[in-house]
Amino acid sequence: MSDQGGDVIKLPRRGLAVLASDLHGNLKDFHKLLQIWKNIPVKDKYLIFTGDFIHAMGTKEADKSLELLEEIHLDCKKYPGFHLLLGNHEWATITGNPVYKGGVNQSLIFEKLLKDKYGSQWKVKLDEYTSFFKKLPVAVKTSNGVFISHSGPPENVRSLQQIMNITRRGYSANQSLFELLWRRYPEYSKQDVDQFLEAVGCQAMMVGHTPVDGYKLYGNQLIISSSYTKGRKVYVELDLEKKIKNGGDLKKMVRYLH
Repeated sequence: MSDQGGDVIKLPRRGLAVLASDLHGNLKDFHKLLQIWKNIPVKDKYLIFTGDFIHAMGTKEADKSLELLEEIHLDCKKYPGFHLLLGNHEWATITGNPVYKGGVNQSLIFEKLLKDKYGSQWKVKLDEYTSFFKKLPVAVKTSNGVFISHSGPPENVRSLQQIMNITRRGYSANQSLFELLWRRYPEYSKQDVDQFLEAVGCQAMMVGHTPVDGYKLYGNQLIISSSYTKGRKVYVELDLEKKIKNGGDLKKMVRYLH
């Protein structure tokens, strides 16, 4: 069983975790990843999405954010090993800050989807989703030393305890949380990654957030794109029993989504 300590999920040193990033309303890719996870013949297994479930980057018609939210909300209750992390797009919904992609206000498009589907009750549904987002943890720490989050690392972190309690300081005026959800390389150095990992007691970290061609190894940080990508789509099959010495060990666990 996984153990949630505040804003951090802790995984034991047994079994396997499937890790995937930014779906952005892509229901088809979600179903592929869910099926891959279900087919893994391991007793102790986890499926972890690193945030940004909403706000498709195409047309409103192609945006399945609402359908995806309904499914993952149910799956959180249905599967003990199913975990969702907070992303910057969910954060934008919580705080009421608009988020843009390609000059398009994604928050407004999301509201239009809600109005089209729920009519006069759209604000009730928005409040429901916002409450759901506020319950999401921000990170996973595995017993073999991997830190998993939407983005980051944030600056000035001295211990894992700071991350475990990070949302207690609220969502809007919280610089550390903002950096954990929004910061992209090369805004930070490989040395910054190592300093953060030392502070939280890990050897490697994995994030999404930044679109790459499948994956990019940046020092001891593995950046992956599972759906919203600059080319290929990947996920990671993390062996929770294997010793992890550095980011290169995570790279060996990358798998391609077809």
